Amino acid sequence: MDNLIPIFLGALQITLLDVVLSGDNIGVIALATKDLPKTLAKKASFIGVVAAVTLRIIFACLITYILMIQWLPIKLVGGIILVKITWDFIKPHEESSNKAVHNSKKMLAAIQSIILADFTMSLDNVLAIAAAAKGHIGLIVFGLILNIPIIFWGSQYVATLMKKYKIVIYIGGAILAHTAFSMIFEDRLIKNIVPHSLGIFLPYAFAALTLLYGFIILSFSSSTKRSEKSQDECAITKK
Repeated sequence: MDNLIPIFLGALQITLLDVVLSGDNIGVIALATKDLPKTLAKKASFIGVVAAVTLRIIFACLITYILMIQWLPIKLVGGIILVKITWDFIKPHEESSNKAVHNSKKMLAAIQSIILADFTMSLDNVLAIAAAAKGHIGLIVFGLILNIPIIFWGSQYVATLMKKYKIVIYIGGAILAHTAFSMIFEDRLIKNIVPHSLGIFLPYAFAALTLLYGFIILSFSSSTKRSEKSQDECAITKK
């Protein structure tokens, strides 16, 4: 019984960690699948979740060796990749005339983005879970498997919100921007150059700029639609 209490507390801690740490992954999948039809979105989400958990298992197996490579700027490279992915998600997209081809291409692009983003973010998640598990392999496996339903159902719900409320897209983008720049400024190479206080402030600043960009885009889009509607009404009245 005494042995079960630490295991139970460890499992509870990992469950809470999964809920918190899966937020970024949920945001990535939701942003990547927001423009896909429901069936394709579910397929892309499932593949993305499987890839996320697989990457975590690989990182969990190799974590000791990865941390031994002191010169490797993992977080810097991962952060830069995540900045690019975030911009691809929030920038305005032109509509394609061939919907079937468009959806097919979008699904492949979504899967690629999900896997790439998961690859950049998996290390921190695994480190946190491994620390909470305190070397208990069973708890690490439990934590990784627990990611599957949390990320899958969470991303489905967030993607639905993004379709209904466009501002949620930019809230997700702001969260990813904060994650990306936090990774960059936490890297060993950048830590020696950028002051600590600036490294804490800048990720929040970039997140705020992403959100401001979203408000500007949505305001411009809203005014354009009103202008087009007004022109259509004038044309109908003239007829």
